[in-house]
Amino acid sequence: MSKLRIAFIGLGGIAKNAHLPALKGLGYKVDFCVDIDTGRVKEFTENVGCKGYADYREMLKNENPDVVLVATPHAFHAQIAVDALENGSHVYIEKPMALTVEEATKIVDVAHRKNRFIVVGHNGRFSYRNYTAAKIIHKGVVGKIYYARGFILRQRGIPPAPTFLKKELARGGAVYDIASHALDMLLYFIGYSKPVSVKGFTYRAFGERVDEFGGTYPQPPIPGLTSDVEDFGSAFISFDNGIAMYVEVSWAGYLKESKVEYVVLGDRGGVHVDNTNLYYISSAGKELFVGSHVGLNIHVDTYAEVWKKLLNAIEKNDEACLCPATTAEQGFINTAILESIYKSSMSGKEVELNIPDKIVEHAKNQLKCLVNE
Repeated sequence: MSKLRIAFIGLGGIAKNAHLPALKGLGYKVDFCVDIDTGRVKEFTENVGCKGYADYREMLKNENPDVVLVATPHAFHAQIAVDALENGSHVYIEKPMALTVEEATKIVDVAHRKNRFIVVGHNGRFSYRNYTAAKIIHKGVVGKIYYARGFILRQRGIPPAPTFLKKELARGGAVYDIASHALDMLLYFIGYSKPVSVKGFTYRAFGERVDEFGGTYPQPPIPGLTSDVEDFGSAFISFDNGIAMYVEVSWAGYLKESKVEYVVLGDRGGVHVDNTNLYYISSAGKELFVGSHVGLNIHVDTYAEVWKKLLNAIEKNDEACLCPATTAEQGFINTAILESIYKSSMSGKEVELNIPDKIVEHAKNQLKCLVNE
């Protein structure tokens, strides 16, 4: 294994509690770290033994890392990723990859021009249930897909931190935060058909009640904290091949239960994935309707799996090694839909998408490993 120099930009909870242990488990260490909070830098450097910076541009210029993790507030993902790519680094971007199609275009263009790899932090693809569901679907056993839906719903779970709740840092709320995950999972399952239109809805119902509806991640609730952004979002997405998709997410609400659920329906079978189970439903002749419960309680460090794919692709200089991690082209499509949800909600009208065919084809091809396994 060659020595890869790794840098973290952004030292919040996701970097410290997920990415750092994942890399250590794989036998890698963090060489450089950056955060505008010098207290975080001091704590991280003392615990990890890396070199710290307060300015990421200075770090890039001085250290030329091989791989950069971008784990800052959402508003800064795209610019930092572009600067790191221009500097010659491969990049792991926490979700969402970008906030606008313009930003996503820059990331894809620079990655291609500099011949660098990108993965986006949709680690849920690697849970054993989701990965198995994707393989079932991609092998064609559900037949022609016509509908997919996804829910990530919380009763009380507004992130009690300004980085999630203030527009200047996050730009949006539950849609950018967790609808990005739901969309990624469904696009992963259906194999990146081309989306053509979006009708979206967003609501800020509990912005003044974070004390009541706040969760405990990434930190304990801050008394008096309010939210500028939406805590509920939903969208209907149409695809060029007739597939219809529905997504619904909530940070908080008067729901019967909190849940994560994905359903994909085809004319030969259906797949249902929830918090703990995977079901494959099919029929045997006219008389029998068969539901198979696939018990898959196998623990996987999903963050480590994404890192493993990126580091292996770098070592072998082979983009195919990224599969099935979320790539730049796949992140582009996710970003285009997310941006359109907000545009549609603001205008009250359906928004048409015009995603380049080459982006869609690249996104499809990057999931070929699911068919071959």
